[in-house]
Order: sequence, then structure tokens, then C-alpha cells
Amino acid sequence: MRAPVPPAVPLLTQRLARTAFLGMLAWVGLLFAPLATEPGAAQEAGHLVLLAPLALVPLYLGASVPASFGAPRRSLVVASWALPVGALGAALSLLVPAGAGAGALAGLWVAATLAVAAWAGLEARDRWRSGGLDAAEAALAVGWVTLVGGAVWLGIARSGLGTEYGQLVELLTAAHFHYGGALAVVWTGLLGRTLGPRLRPLLPPLAAGLVVGFWGVAVGIAIGGVPGGGSVVETAGVLLLAASAIGVGVLGVVRAGAFESRATGGMVAVSGGALALAMGLALWFHLGPRLGLEAPGVAWMVERHGWLNAFGFGLWGALGFRRLRPRPRG
Repeated sequence: MRAPVPPAVPLLTQRLARTAFLGMLAWVGLLFAPLATEPGAAQEAGHLVLLAPLALVPLYLGASVPASFGAPRRSLVVASWALPVGALGAALSLLVPAGAGAGALAGLWVAATLAVAAWAGLEARDRWRSGGLDAAEAALAVGWVTLVGGAVWLGIARSGLGTEYGQLVELLTAAHFHYGGALAVVWTGLLGRTLGPRLRPLLPPLAAGLVVGFWGVAVGIAIGGVPGGGSVVETAGVLLLAASAIGVGVLGVVRAGAFESRATGGMVAVSGGALALAMGLALWFHLGPRLGLEAPGVAWMVERHGWLNAFGFGLWGALGFRRLRPRPRG
């Protein structure tokens, strides 16, 4: 007798998990390879950006797929195949000198994120039409659409266009979009799916604060020219983003303690705690000079705040929420 054919959606999420595993191996190898960027903080920023396309985005996308065993959307299938190609392009774009060739390679990642955004948009549209677009699902859609901005900024950084911001700020902006604009909001949506009636009312204001605060920081940096440039818009955005992210992180720690699996709960709790700590450092960086306190420099923030966001928050959250998905029976 032939074995039953495994459901299509779990097979797709397994493929995304394998993509993430291979991407993680590639990322570890790239840590020992000099990137074609300015030395110092730009190298660190480049490595942090690459963790997202190579490993985190496939894991979070797999966790975001509705827990259904029907046939997946065609747009999701396209996105799942586009991600490894786009991630390879992103990695190669940082290994060759900035210019038209590097920009074209980064464009592969832009195309992959557009495919993910198309799937997320269609999911949100159908949920809205059926009355099922709650705060968690809306956050997931917004996060995946915002990911396109991170890919675009990586393309700007690698194309050698020579913007007024400079290569370091361009790469930091790409990282900001990948982690603060996209994955933090996706993380919030995934957490929201697990909340019961008692904690669920906290999600809409926290998710809205993340989104509005993120864009406030982005607009503020555009006005000031550099992170911490001093614009009122950036300050307001930092305060709202940090407060919302710390709230979401604490909510994640509280909720993770009630997960059936202690391992899964531990991963999500570590992720939420790292997010709260990373945003506490962001407050110190931005408000320190205004309060007469010595604040860390950009390089210090990349090494601490950046790694907390990428590895502590991003990776552990991806692994934890991936474990919450139902798996096919073998």
C-alpha cells in the first residue's frame, strides 16, 4: 500500500525550514569572510542584515502560514521558492564591490520580498472580506509588506548610488527595516495568535505603536540625516517604538510561561526579553545626550543593540514560533 501523501502546507513549511538551515550555515561561514563594505561598523551591519534573508525570514514565514492542511496559495509557493534565490543574491551583493552588479544581486532579494508581500496582502484581503482580520493578522500583513523596504535599502546600499547618508547609515537603515519594521511586527502578530481573552486587548495598541513608532524613527532620521540626528519626529518615534517594543517583549515573556512546551516557551521568552533589552539600549542611545548622560556611539550600538535584535530577539523568536506550528505525521 502506498504511504499517504503528506499535506501540502506542512511540506512547504518544511522546505522553508530547510532553506533557513542551509542559510544559517552560509551565514556562519560569512562571519569569517570580509564583506565588500567599509571596515568596522559597516561590516557588522552587513552581517546583521544578512541573517534576516538567509535564515530568519524563511523561519518566520513558515510560522506565519495558516495552520491549514489544504493547498497553499500559489503566491506563497512562489515566495517560498523565491526566498533562497533572493537570499543568495543578498549575500553575493555584499561580497562584491558596490555598483550596478551588486545592486542587481540585491534586486533578487527585493523581488523575493515582493513575492512575500503579495502573499501577505492577499491573505489580509481575504481575512478582511470574511471578517477575520484581527490585530494579529493585520500585524503579520504589515510586517511582511514592510520587509520590502529593508530589501530596497540593501539595494540602495549596494548599488553605489552615493546618497547623502553614506554606506553605514544605508546598511543600518536596511537593518532597521528588516528587524524593527518587519520582523518585530511579524513577531507581534505571531504572539497575538496565541493570546487568550485576558491578554488579547493589549495587542492592538502595542502593534499600532510598533508600526507608527517605526515610521516615526524612519522619517526622523531622514530629517536629521543620521541616527540620533536630534529631530523631534525621531525622538517621538523612538519613544513610541521603544515603549511598544518593550511592552510586546514583556507580553511575550508572560505568555511564553504558559506554553505547553517549555522549550518553545523558553525560546519565545528569551526572544521577548532580548527585544525589551535592545530597545532599552535604543532609549539610552537616543535620550542619553538630552538627559546629560554619556551615550554609546553608533559602533557600540551595532555590536550590542544590533546583535541583541538579530540573534537574541530574531533567531530565538523564529525558532520558538516555528515550533508552535503543527507538524505532519510521518
